[in-house]
Amino acid sequence: MSATSFQHLNKGELTQLLDIARDAIRGHFSDELILPPRLDLYGKKLLQPGASFVTLKVNGKLQGCLGTTLAHSPLVLDVHNKARASAYQDRRFMPLCEEQLDQLTIEVSVLSQPEVLSVDSEQALIAHLSNNKVGVILSDNHAQALFLPQVWEQIRQPAEFVRQLKIKAGWQGNYWSPTMTVKTFIVDSITGKYHY
Repeated sequence: MSATSFQHLNKGELTQLLDIARDAIRGHFSDELILPPRLDLYGKKLLQPGASFVTLKVNGKLQGCLGTTLAHSPLVLDVHNKARASAYQDRRFMPLCEEQLDQLTIEVSVLSQPEVLSVDSEQALIAHLSNNKVGVILSDNHAQALFLPQVWEQIRQPAEFVRQLKIKAGWQGNYWSPTMTVKTFIVDSITGKYHY
């Protein structure tokens, strides 16, 4: 799905994905076995291959965020798997624990297919982003970093957005290369509190 052909999800579909993410996390703290969602319970759009990120915050602070840009399994399964991974496999954080659940918020983002943006310089990228608050993937050689569009809420200046993205990839803040690849994407997202 490119940004132009992106099939937007409605509120009901996004709410279903949020419930799937909650259930995936809840299963870790439950004696009952929580299985992946039954595919026959969902509509066509949620069964299409989809790419998602699940972001977890406790008291407003990041607690886990993992996802993929490649759609390779039904969206409902992708969200289930990314919710579990964000809660227990994001190496930047200790695994989610039961004491954190009262303050936990879950954000599910469904990504359009990233599209290559042809820019010949960092200045051209910054100029593009000043009018387009989209998600960005920078890659060069074997390093890559991604910011979801929601990062614009914290980093409002395009130049700083790009600088922080480069630092996330492990480069110096002033790094740029003629072989740098830039891809952009949009998302549909929903945020909700975790509740038992």
